Amino acid sequence: MQRIIDSHFHIWDPSVQPLSWLDGTDGSITRRYDMDCLKRAYASYNEQHPDAAVNFIGGVYVEVDTDDTSLEDRLLSENHDPLLLATSMRSTVGPAMRVPLYAHGVREPLHTPASPRGRCLQDNFIRGLRLMADKNMPFDACVRVDELGDLAQVCEQVPEATVIVDHMGNISNLQNLESSSDALHRLGELPNVYVKVSGYPTDDPRFVSALLDLAQAAFSNKRLLYASNWPVVGLYADFDSHLSILLNRFAGDDDFFFNNARNAYHIVERKIS
Repeated sequence: MQRIIDSHFHIWDPSVQPLSWLDGTDGSITRRYDMDCLKRAYASYNEQHPDAAVNFIGGVYVEVDTDDTSLEDRLLSENHDPLLLATSMRSTVGPAMRVPLYAHGVREPLHTPASPRGRCLQDNFIRGLRLMADKNMPFDACVRVDELGDLAQVCEQVPEATVIVDHMGNISNLQNLESSSDALHRLGELPNVYVKVSGYPTDDPRFVSALLDLAQAAFSNKRLLYASNWPVVGLYADFDSHLSILLNRFAGDDDFFFNNARNAYHIVERKIS
């Protein structure tokens, strides 16, 4: 049975947390999600696919672009579920950034309307990324697809930083796959850059195959991470089809499904024993 660390999931409660971005969605994920919901998603997958059942070890919580990050920090500090293996929390990258002491990593959303174009090229961002590298703390980079070149430029300037590119750089179709190929290859040449294989629609097999070909061509298999993007995956694909595609593509690859997330986020053995 394939062991899995899910390197990218979210939990939230809109009745408690301000999540204004949900107003722009179709409403299907505007409800409470907790760790038990995530466990049920994997259990349901196993029930529906008994011949491809997985052993869900746990996962990495990634910040949810809330309007109240202090509340998010507190809620996660109080969550002691043993399957919550690591957290990537919200902060504004810079020399004076504040980060919860329990955080394994940091994400500053670079893909949202609130983030100015070229943000990752700003001097204070680069200085902050250098300090994160000094602390051995990974940065989750969720960028606009047409700014992958900017991200590559920054990572080349700070090659010692561990940078985890979220959602295949937000490549969503064959057109931006082609235009982003060079930037993704530049990122893949850097030994401390990882990429999460998630975030893309699964209804076009030709696109999915080409995207996964690009991921494997650009990155070492030691730096590709399985990620579900649950529950946001429901807005553009579905949890089961995403997982099934990757189980077929990366059959038996413990690095992809387990080891790489553990290494990227420095998840200690005691958390997954």
